[in-house]
Amino acid sequence: MLLKPMKRIVLFLIFFINFTSWSFSFYAKDTIPTPKVITNLKQLFKEKTIDSIVTQQKNTVVKINPTLKKDSVLNVIKNSVPKYWTFKNEPGIILTQTSFLNWVKGGNNTVAGIASFKGNYNFKKGQLFWKNGVLIKYGLARENGAENSQKTEDIIDLKSSVGYKTTVTSKWYYSGEYSLTTQFANGYRGNDRTNIISTFFAPARMRLGVGAVYTDEEDNFKIHLSPLTNQVTFVLNKELSEQGAFGVEKGEKFNAELGTLIEVEYKTVLMKNINFSLKSSFYSDYINQFGNIDSDIKINIDMKVNNYIKSNINSHLIYDDDTRIAQDDGTQLGPRVQLKQILGVGVTYTF
Repeated sequence: MLLKPMKRIVLFLIFFINFTSWSFSFYAKDTIPTPKVITNLKQLFKEKTIDSIVTQQKNTVVKINPTLKKDSVLNVIKNSVPKYWTFKNEPGIILTQTSFLNWVKGGNNTVAGIASFKGNYNFKKGQLFWKNGVLIKYGLARENGAENSQKTEDIIDLKSSVGYKTTVTSKWYYSGEYSLTTQFANGYRGNDRTNIISTFFAPARMRLGVGAVYTDEEDNFKIHLSPLTNQVTFVLNKELSEQGAFGVEKGEKFNAELGTLIEVEYKTVLMKNINFSLKSSFYSDYINQFGNIDSDIKINIDMKVNNYIKSNINSHLIYDDDTRIAQDDGTQLGPRVQLKQILGVGVTYTF
């Protein structure tokens, strides 16, 4: 007895669905135009191969853009979808070699190299942005006859910032920023391998702050003001922490500060294939000697030969009010200006 009512219900549903779909298609046929993007998407899912899609859509695509060929439908669909994420990966390597033969002025044969990776992963939608950056560098130099190699670069730099502006036309964003900087390997003074002067997470510097960011439309100039910035210096190596290295109290493994941070970034094209960039930060602690400024300034000039060969000039200046400069005899002086310069030619690849 229950089968008959069930059959009637099923038959009624089938009739209702068919009638509704037929009615909708009949009345919407001339009143609701189907967007081209939807048409292309439907065609994409119906067909099995790219070649069959191109064959059926050839005439339409040629009218839109004569340069599109095999991937025409995919390009139409891809271009119709908003792009919020941008990705840039740039691995590279710089090699240098100096050789002497009967050179009366003297000199040591030297081989050096720096491997690097730079990545930027940014999201921007409307009035919101989220930027993430990775910078990794490691370099060694070896002189002929030297017992050990010397580090020329050792950087792990991670950075993430998020911002939101209240109006579309404004160039100021409310922002929050996080950064972490440390190194890979042990650092030594000269050929001495008995005393470590730095190592992984000794030191490491983490910053977390909130404030405001100003940036132009091309993102060539940026100034970041963070009046509330928590800076933590880590020294996880027991020997270095007991020495009170990098501003921590003797025996302690970290030093926390609260201060203000100002960052300025600028980049421009000096001339064709020559790019200039400046990154700088200035930090002062509210609690401990406010007004003493920790400075970090990087100047970089990239000279592009072609898509793979680049020449690079890099200068890095640091002044840290908490860092004591150790001498060869083990004595420590007060803070001093630290300066590093690198000139090299190498291979890079961007994807």
